[in-house]
Amino acid sequence: MDERLYIKSAEDLVTSHGQTRAGFIEAALAKNYKAQPYIEQAKTLKILASQAASPIGLLDIAEIQNCLLAASGLSDKSLKYFTDDDKHEAIKKMITEFLEPA
Repeated sequence: MDERLYIKSAEDLVTSHGQTRAGFIEAALAKNYKAQPYIEQAKTLKILASQAASPIGLLDIAEIQNCLLAASGLSDKSLKYFTDDDKHEAIKKMITEFLEPA
């Protein structure tokens, strides 16, 4: 058998600084690649939301309603139990209680 396949001492289990560093960089890059679609979605949201003259004006922008529902704290699962009026009210409360004071 090949002797290189066996651990002979504790030092054989130590990861070098270079390998550790490379691993962290690789993990960070993987996170960045996964985040890219969300970053693009956020940019689009910012552009669309900037069309509103005031926070309450966000209610009139149909393209961002799902984002506003998520920001209001409602999960996709919970939305099955809400009418359109309920959803509108949840967004309105989020705007009046959090966005307007900010």
